[in-house]
Amino acid sequence: MNEDQIRGAANTIGGRVQRAAGALGGDHGLEAEGAIRETAGRVQAKAGEAVDTARDVIAHRPLGAILSGFGVGILVGMLLARRD
Repeated sequence: MNEDQIRGAANTIGGRVQRAAGALGGDHGLEAEGAIRETAGRVQAKAGEAVDTARDVIAHRPLGAILSGFGVGILVGMLLARRD
């Protein structure tokens, strides 16, 4: 578990609490902020999972990772060259 996953989980929980507090107090602004914070926390946690997965793939298959990166670089270069 990396730092993004931990912070994402904390933001998700904090957002749930904030959303519940807003709902109980009738504060729709606080409730909306909580929902946004919860969603942002989920996204951050998923990004952390993606980083961990990428690290595992790179560690176990370095040649495949290098070739994939090369292929993506070629594709981006071709797409940018078409803009002219």
